[in-house]
Amino acid sequence: MTHVWPTVDADVIKTVDTIIDRTIHPAAATTDAGGVFPAEAIADLAREGLGVMLVPTDLGGADTSSSTYAEALARISAACGSTSTVYMTQMHCAHPLHLQATREQAHTWVRRLCDGSAIGSIALTEPSAGSDVSTMRTLARRDGDEYVITGEKTFISNGDRADVVVLFASVDLAQGKQGVTAFLLETEGLAGLEVGRPMKKLGQKGASTVTLALQECRIPVANRIGEEGGGYPLLLRSVVRSRISAAAQGLGFAEGAYDSTVTWAGEHGLLSSRTPGAQDLQFELARLRGEIAAARAMLLSVCDTVDTSPEEPVAEVSLVKLHCTALGTRVAAACLDLLGPAGDDVALGVERRLRDAKIAEIYDGTNQIQSMLVARDTNLAAKAGRAAR
Repeated sequence: MTHVWPTVDADVIKTVDTIIDRTIHPAAATTDAGGVFPAEAIADLAREGLGVMLVPTDLGGADTSSSTYAEALARISAACGSTSTVYMTQMHCAHPLHLQATREQAHTWVRRLCDGSAIGSIALTEPSAGSDVSTMRTLARRDGDEYVITGEKTFISNGDRADVVVLFASVDLAQGKQGVTAFLLETEGLAGLEVGRPMKKLGQKGASTVTLALQECRIPVANRIGEEGGGYPLLLRSVVRSRISAAAQGLGFAEGAYDSTVTWAGEHGLLSSRTPGAQDLQFELARLRGEIAAARAMLLSVCDTVDTSPEEPVAEVSLVKLHCTALGTRVAAACLDLLGPAGDDVALGVERRLRDAKIAEIYDGTNQIQSMLVARDTNLAAKAGRAAR
């Protein structure tokens, strides 16, 4: 990147690039092929003070702008999708704790997430309740000084590795989303918690994804995050950051596939050749480069809006998640086509970026859900007599 976005911390990005070259990129192919949890990469980021970026320094975080985080995550994603998912899940766990946990909870667990001594997770999705949280069935029943939690969560990133889980459950199923409450689960020795085996996935194979079954798990009332019924607003604030993460991944997957294709084309003398076939490839690479540059500008602009707007820019975040994750799949697929017979060569890593990219269109709210949210905002804008931007 020759031009640095004004709110991106160039020093942080330089450190991230060093870690990518030193630890993340060399292990990327093995991480994917063997389904290896990228523990060393996460530890290396933490050692450099970048364990969690979007957290204040008094809690051990790097306190960066959202644009710096997004640029860093895009670069990590370009190198290794598995590492990027584990890394962003650390932030997804720390962020709601920073927003709504007690001082003691935050100082205990956010610090550990930042220094890499703990792995975190966030548990929202259920087998029959994903984007519509009003259908959540996991129940937290108050029993004196404890809550008794029973239910099942699925597609939980880091779930089998997590020392701490931010869990969303209902204290009253009849209340729908008004009953949703957040809890802090400390997994060590927690009776009644059963962790499923890591799922076999299309991509991001080193980032473990599991089912968590809770059968009358007892946790102290002190482990509630905020008030009863306060989980839904916290959830909404949390998904803004997680959808920014997914968008950054989409950008990164596109860039990783593009860079690998450019390298291959250069090695085969196709970037300077004036033969018709070579020029077709050059023109297509130029088009893809433009798409990637435009998506980066969109992503970083929305990040700045997130940091400066008095209200969460839900539609803008949905739009950038929708656009950038679709871009990741589209660009990676186009690069695979440009490579011809070499497209499925595992050593080139383009097929890995395509596999990694497709999943990002599904999690953190499917792209169909994002389209629905954008359409809803467009309708509201039209009724108000203004154009949606």
